[in-house]
Amino acid sequence: MQAKELLILLGSYQAAFVFLSFLVLMCIRDLKGCVFAGVSATFYFTGILYFPYLIEWDTQNFYRYYVWFLHELSWMGCIAYLGFKDKVYWRQSVLGQLLCLPILTMNFFRALDMSFSQFNFSLTPYQFIYPVFEIAIVALCWMPIFVYLKNKFFVKSQPA
Repeated sequence: MQAKELLILLGSYQAAFVFLSFLVLMCIRDLKGCVFAGVSATFYFTGILYFPYLIEWDTQNFYRYYVWFLHELSWMGCIAYLGFKDKVYWRQSVLGQLLCLPILTMNFFRALDMSFSQFNFSLTPYQFIYPVFEIAIVALCWMPIFVYLKNKFFVKSQPA
């Protein structure tokens, strides 16, 4: 399996895990975590829907990185707005934006590298950094579930 196929497969699993976290958060009635996971799942599934058309349209591997940059930037802006409006957990909002910064940087660097250089300097860092931070964002969607489980099973009640 080539790295390109692995990245596509990994992206599909990430969307499934984010959607699963959304469903679990709905079951435990954690509204703020549910909104974060729901917005993230929406952006993942939107990306999955337009991905084949973008690859078919962008045969020169140039514009896709700008589209992905704008996609990640819009997710980041949406999460920031929801954080300011207190619709998602503040920590999730801030950590999500911090985790998105390297992804934005790599997309922009990759786009510039593809347009100005024939040497393809950015491929190796892109193939490593992008999936690591995407997995971290998926883990961030699961953070309220882990906090809920920790509070439910490991915190002992204090007698009065």
